[in-house]
Amino acid sequence: MSEYELLDLLAGSIDSMYDGVALYLTIISGYLLVAYLAGTQLTRVQVIIVSVLFVVGAGLQCWGIFLYQLANEEYVAAKAIISPLTEYQKVIATSGGGIIIGSVMAFGIFASLYFMWSVRHTKEE
Repeated sequence: MSEYELLDLLAGSIDSMYDGVALYLTIISGYLLVAYLAGTQLTRVQVIIVSVLFVVGAGLQCWGIFLYQLANEEYVAAKAIISPLTEYQKVIATSGGGIIIGSVMAFGIFASLYFMWSVRHTKEE
């Protein structure tokens, strides 16, 4: 595989990561909006359905971002065999970014679930 082809794969993978983040933020925003506007009016079954769909959708995006980052690291490692890495490529190869990004996104899922729980369990004063 040529250097151009590896860099093209890397660019496509990074673009797909951006798309995944956009979908993740859309799913999070939709869930938070439902929680804020209708959380107290939903039945337990409705909350379970919405929450399961939310966890599956956001979780798949989280997992996808992690896998794309692993692919990025592989592409950069293959490119290093062909020619020296740029500083940007060195960061991709050594950052462990998939774990960091995946962890932050997983935290966002749990924070959103807590938000729904807190909306539904307000204390009357």
